[in-house]
Amino acid sequence: MTMRRGMVVRAARALCWMLAFVLLGACAGPQAAKRVDPEARLVDRAKAYWESRIKGDLLENYRFHEPNFRKLVTFTAFSQGRGVTTILDYEVKGVKIDGTTGVVSTRYYFTLTHPLLVKPVTPRWDEIEEQWRWVDGEWYRRYRFPVGEPYPERAVWDPPPPEAGGQASPPAAARP
Repeated sequence: MTMRRGMVVRAARALCWMLAFVLLGACAGPQAAKRVDPEARLVDRAKAYWESRIKGDLLENYRFHEPNFRKLVTFTAFSQGRGVTTILDYEVKGVKIDGTTGVVSTRYYFTLTHPLLVKPVTPRWDEIEEQWRWVDGEWYRRYRFPVGEPYPERAVWDPPPPEAGGQASPPAAARP
């Protein structure tokens, strides 16, 4: 009897393992076939960036910038140049993608706040086009210089161009 019981226990364990593999495969199947829509992902990232601006969350805002930028510019240095512009609202107007570069057009409602201002500045709307980069499977905002050329041809933290072994383009969206 004990030999038969041992066989039943082993068979039950084997069946449990097979069932677990089948379930894992079924769960992974649809996600493996699912592809990222780079345009929709860029819109999501841009909206999250602007939401962090509205909340005044500098650390979250810093994390939206390119990894190479964050390697060279500490959070402390980044935060020292912030705080004069208060974002009150925004609207993402559109996106354009060319390879690993995305451009997001945004309309934003803001005011200026600074201890040296004698009277409050009336909030107003403005528009901006910001560059984003596809890096390691995600969109990141390029740092925008406040004076001069906002996006110079090459910044010190820029990755090498794709032809020199840089980042691959984002995946194409799944076709219906």
